[in-house]
Amino acid sequence: MFNNYKPVKIEFEDGSVIIAGAGPGSVKLLTYKVLNALMIADVIIYDALVNKEVLKFCKKKAKLIFAGKLKDKKACTQNEINLWLVQHAKAGKKVLRLKGGDPSFFSRVSQESEYLEKHKIKFKIFSGITASQESIKKINSNFFNNSNVCNLITGHRSINYPNVDINYKSICSNSGKIIIYMGISQIEKIIQKLIEHGKKKDTTVSIICNASLRKEKIWESKLRDLNELIKKEKIKSPAIIVVN
Repeated sequence: MFNNYKPVKIEFEDGSVIIAGAGPGSVKLLTYKVLNALMIADVIIYDALVNKEVLKFCKKKAKLIFAGKLKDKKACTQNEINLWLVQHAKAGKKVLRLKGGDPSFFSRVSQESEYLEKHKIKFKIFSGITASQESIKKINSNFFNNSNVCNLITGHRSINYPNVDINYKSICSNSGKIIIYMGISQIEKIIQKLIEHGKKKDTTVSIICNASLRKEKIWESKLRDLNELIKKEKIKSPAIIVVN
């Protein structure tokens, strides 16, 4: 794949950073802009959710730095990542900060961009295909036919506003679909909150795990049975939960 691809020129200055999304997993879902950035970056700082196949497009002399942060398995801190970005940019390198999905969806892009601004490092953000986009396609091509509302939430508290709770009353009353990122570990609380605020116990829920990859799996359940399904099937992250 991409064997005969000729890179399109993109602006990637020495001493600058590009924060980019590698998509939900499959190499086929890389955007051309991100692919080009991969091919010319000097330093690539990548997350745990980035498919390692993507890194095959890096140039041979590129420095690869793993910055994975999975539950109970932190390879580094956010502060260390911020320092690496500035350190390598100030050394005159083209630095690619590679994240799974789209960097603007429930990631720490604001913390990194603010740190770069503080240290006067030029940066750009390249979007990627989100895990929710790929997941929706897998379960229902007519997903939005009966609703003009979609709620995107995270199972964890907000990164930037840790004391602000998700407004379940609002999302359960607007008749829109609910797409939950990073919700597996908090599923009991999420189910409780959804039912408390009006979702019926027999509401259909889908779980899409490793969307777009060979090991992708899809399950369907009723809301009341969701926790038992997750335990029985030993479902782990990364997964998208879709409440219809």
